[in-house]
Amino acid sequence: MKLSLGSDKRLKSKKKIERLFLDGKKHHKFPIRAVYFFEEEESNAYQITVSVPKKLIKKAVDRNRIKRRMREAFRLNQMKLKNNQKLEVMFIYTTSELKDYATIEKSILDLIDYLNSLSDGNISEK
Repeated sequence: MKLSLGSDKRLKSKKKIERLFLDGKKHHKFPIRAVYFFEEEESNAYQITVSVPKKLIKKAVDRNRIKRRMREAFRLNQMKLKNNQKLEVMFIYTTSELKDYATIEKSILDLIDYLNSLSDGNISEK
């Protein structure tokens, strides 16, 4: 499997992001919160976006570093995501501390496992 995170897998539409916050569900695994939305389509495609609030991390250099770490953690583990529906997800960094890559990757992996269990129907959505 190709491990790239191309433009087709990035969520960029303002309308879709707005719908994500209006209709989506949330799940938190420190230090990252996932806001996700399963569409009714039967395709198994997914789109992601990442966010690091300026209110928590003041320096743009640090915000960009965290976003790169989050995207890289997802990119390397995207083959573990098994969804039966179209998935849109936003990963939001929720702490003001700079965490190392291992912590971010563990959080992303836990969130991917959670999304897999939702896709399989094992966990009832909150």
